[in-house]
Amino acid sequence: MKLIKTLKKIVSINFFLLFSRDNWFRKYLLNDLKVQKLINGSLSGDTEDLLDNLFSLSNSRLKQAMFNKPFNDQKTRKKIVKEILESIQFDKIIETGTLLGNTTEFFQKFSIPVISIEISEFYFLVSKIRFIDKGNVNLINSNSSDYFNKLTPSKEKIFFYLDAHSQEYIPLMNELSKCLEFKNSIILIDDFKVPGDKNFGFDIYKGEELSLQNYEMLNDYDLYFPNYSPNKDNGSRGYVLVDISGKNKNVFSKIKNLDNLY
Repeated sequence: MKLIKTLKKIVSINFFLLFSRDNWFRKYLLNDLKVQKLINGSLSGDTEDLLDNLFSLSNSRLKQAMFNKPFNDQKTRKKIVKEILESIQFDKIIETGTLLGNTTEFFQKFSIPVISIEISEFYFLVSKIRFIDKGNVNLINSNSSDYFNKLTPSKEKIFFYLDAHSQEYIPLMNELSKCLEFKNSIILIDDFKVPGDKNFGFDIYKGEELSLQNYEMLNDYDLYFPNYSPNKDNGSRGYVLVDISGKNKNVFSKIKNLDNLY
């Protein structure tokens, strides 16, 4: 039985890679210009990481997938999110920035629908293979702003995990404008500046911090920030939890590693 299951998975993966008309890998192999760049050694971005994986795994970002650590191995944050997901009955989880799918796999174990959006065709392909037999995970290869623009506000309880930041593009403002329309939902923004604590890392893009100063619309909602020492975790990054409805104070008040900011 195990052998048959393994063979079926191998067949599914190969079928996806070689015969699915819209998949990135097939398009790449059939594109003369891209193949010529590959031959000439003109590499960048996803293509470079693909070759790192094929010929030198030790240099590839894909090596991270072997360790399977959600939230970049920030155990305290993982525990906090676990408490929230077990205390509130969410209808679904929407994640932006799948990358290797380590955090996606953590979400998948809660047995509720998980939608994860990844702009990179390469990382989408990696995660597509990784979750090919996970029925509650729906991976989407898209710009997160384009995906969110198609969402229709509803009464659903959604846990939004926003981590699609990059040096070239910051979709956070567009993402938030749509997320905040889901009045029963909760948002977690990664790489966000923690007020009064310089020890938590945060992102700065083109001189603009991910902070309350630059995302003032968040001040209208119940906000929760980490209140523990960043030294508890390896390479801790700042973040903020946004309770849009303000009706979950009883849940957050029981989490000792968070401080509320109204």
